[in-house]
Amino acid sequence: MLVAAIAALVSLSLCNVVRAAETYVCTDRSGHTIAGPEPPPECRDRDVRVLNPDGSLKRIIPAPLTQEQRHKRDAEEELRMRQEESERAQARRDRALLETYSNVDEIDSARKRSLAGRQMLIDRADQRIAQYEKERKRLDDEAEFYVNRELPLKLKDAFEANKALVEQQEKTRADAQLEMKRINERFDAERRRYLELEEMAAEAAEARRREAKEQE
Repeated sequence: MLVAAIAALVSLSLCNVVRAAETYVCTDRSGHTIAGPEPPPECRDRDVRVLNPDGSLKRIIPAPLTQEQRHKRDAEEELRMRQEESERAQARRDRALLETYSNVDEIDSARKRSLAGRQMLIDRADQRIAQYEKERKRLDDEAEFYVNRELPLKLKDAFEANKALVEQQEKTRADAQLEMKRINERFDAERRRYLELEEMAAEAAEARRREAKEQE
């Protein structure tokens, strides 16, 4: 116990000697230089230089960040994290792209298959619209018998039903056309990125080849 107590006292004494050997220097708001064995309280919001006994700089204790600086730091950190997540997401998409396709021809084939289904919907809608237009012509011919007279309720309902069917098929066609546009945009982007990855891989392989040749 006595030995441990003596060791603790010696350690504490050494720490005090080290601290006493250090000098804390700062410049206050008025431009005055303040020095002492402890960080000057006048410089709580200022950088403090810690000097060795020979006057050389040992380290700098930075001033605490202001609220504005903390907000800026937090915003920069959030931006950095978003950028890193974006890069990770892009890396995942790149891996999926390379695992899905072996060459750009496969991308083009996949595009054609995706477009074919939507084109089928458009063709079917066009056929039905043509059929409904023929039906509308028949209804128009029948309505000529009622010039200057109110149409029978059954004929009115037939006109309304015909109009609704045409609008439904026009919407189906418009939706399919919009989806085809999205498909083309997606495959354009995938094709472009695939070619970029191929070029990057070729450049990396060429760099490795040159490096290996230089080491021979």
